[in-house]
Amino acid sequence: MAKSMADLNMRLDAGEPASDYPVAQPPRNLPLAAMPQDLHPLEGFDRRLGRIVAVSGSQAILLLDGEFEEDGSEAQPPLQIGSLVKTRTPYTTVFGIISGLSIPMPSTDPDNETYRIVELELLGESSAGPGSDVCDFHRGVSYLPSLADDVYAATQDDLAQVYTFPTKSAVPIGTIHQDRNIPSYIVTDDLLGKHFAVLGTTGAGKSCAVALILRAILSEHPNGHVLLLDVHNEYAQALGSAAEVLDPGTLQIPYWLLNLEEVEEIVINSEGRDAEVEAAILNEVIVAAKRLFVGKDDKNAGRITVDAPVPYRLGDVSRLLDEAAGRLDRPRESAPYMRLKARFAALQSDPRFDFMFPGLSVRDNMAQILSQLFRIPVDGKPVTIVDLSGVPSEIINVVVSVLCRMTFDFALWSERSMPMLLVCEEAHRYAPTDPGRGFEPTKRALSQIAKEGRKYGVSLCLVSQRPSELAAEILSQCNTIFALRMSNQKDQDFVRSAMSESAMGLMDFLPSLRNAEAIAVGEGVSVPMRLCFDRLPDGEQPMSGTASFSEGWSKEIDNSAFIENVIERWRHRQR
Repeated sequence: MAKSMADLNMRLDAGEPASDYPVAQPPRNLPLAAMPQDLHPLEGFDRRLGRIVAVSGSQAILLLDGEFEEDGSEAQPPLQIGSLVKTRTPYTTVFGIISGLSIPMPSTDPDNETYRIVELELLGESSAGPGSDVCDFHRGVSYLPSLADDVYAATQDDLAQVYTFPTKSAVPIGTIHQDRNIPSYIVTDDLLGKHFAVLGTTGAGKSCAVALILRAILSEHPNGHVLLLDVHNEYAQALGSAAEVLDPGTLQIPYWLLNLEEVEEIVINSEGRDAEVEAAILNEVIVAAKRLFVGKDDKNAGRITVDAPVPYRLGDVSRLLDEAAGRLDRPRESAPYMRLKARFAALQSDPRFDFMFPGLSVRDNMAQILSQLFRIPVDGKPVTIVDLSGVPSEIINVVVSVLCRMTFDFALWSERSMPMLLVCEEAHRYAPTDPGRGFEPTKRALSQIAKEGRKYGVSLCLVSQRPSELAAEILSQCNTIFALRMSNQKDQDFVRSAMSESAMGLMDFLPSLRNAEAIAVGEGVSVPMRLCFDRLPDGEQPMSGTASFSEGWSKEIDNSAFIENVIERWRHRQR
């Protein structure tokens, strides 16, 4: 007659032979020599919590023993959401995380409360016993626990085994919530290879978390290539000498790198039928101007398209517009040509657009631009920070679109020889859920990276304080999420929908997380965890702090030079 798994475990605990008990076949990925009595030494299984009373898929129910007590000491820490527990099967130690606590039949007398229920999410398993030098924890459970199996509290060695990656390319970024002596790690290849997101309300520590993650990864991989789109000029101080900062004074995005859709966004102000006519004219004259630049003798001149990144002269565009308008019979029909010519002239004369419309002379400096943006060679500065705070608001979406598109195209044509990371701060501004709020080409560029980037070596990091306003199809491609404090219920629900079931219990902590604390879930971490990021040294934190009103309002500013300085910086876009 078949004996139960609980009976087998009881015999094993008592040191009795198990030869007369049927032993199930081990999972294929575990060694056949791993017999039950050798696999589970009793060390580390001394704090019994209770027994399994229900198992369903990756979930289990633990019934606490009636005599179980916890004093909250270091030796007996209290059971709470996120605590790690374990149980034994014939071939593995299965680890689970507490996702719920309840007393089904509460009583006014705590001593009479017979049933105390603990809900578990099964995370993974290890075939090595406690105290073993082998750390072979892996996600997924190949051999589920049985009814009445004993459940034990996890020890510090267990926590270290589950939450660390000694055999993988991993870097520490903080400590786990359960034990501040145990570091929390991220796996570089899994984190970057499958995209990640850092989400949280303003002031929760997103910028510090991003800076810390980048610094940790680059400390181990100093020849990385990171392009960071910095909307508020926050990261230059945090990344220091590891970053090259480009602002409108040093940034180069010449107009000829724009595709037709991006040129239309800047040049065409008309609507309806007039906009369609002007778009058709732009297509024709830009292709003609590009072919004039390369010359008739170039064998590839006939293959040039309007979206090809080939230089052209605005002088040729102006002349071609004049020639086309001069061939028309009626002056009224020349209006679209004159509007386009006037718009190009206005952009050239506006100093705010110097980084895009640099002047009359045109040269093919695409190699220099790519080298500057993507840090080739690295030369000790693996990060390029593009400071977008000084970019005119009417073209900032176009600038982001160009940078995202160029990142993907460069990776595509370099054939995965140089993996890159694109960090998009305030991502909800460029990839909003509402199609009426943003420039669609920017969203498409980010969406292309999110869906196809990993195939070509492009990783995407999305940073947002309003995840509910971020396009779901892009966020869903991020396989690792760091969720910091969120107070908005809509944002919480949106993030819950993007996380796995095993993190659902941890998500209840989102409104109460402290600054620099996060719920991390996904491929880039071993298991869903609550972690506390390390603190960056003073003077190396992002410039994202809140202004001190009490200090600023404690003294009067009566110096007229103050206003003059503000006006000077305002007019010349200098910080």
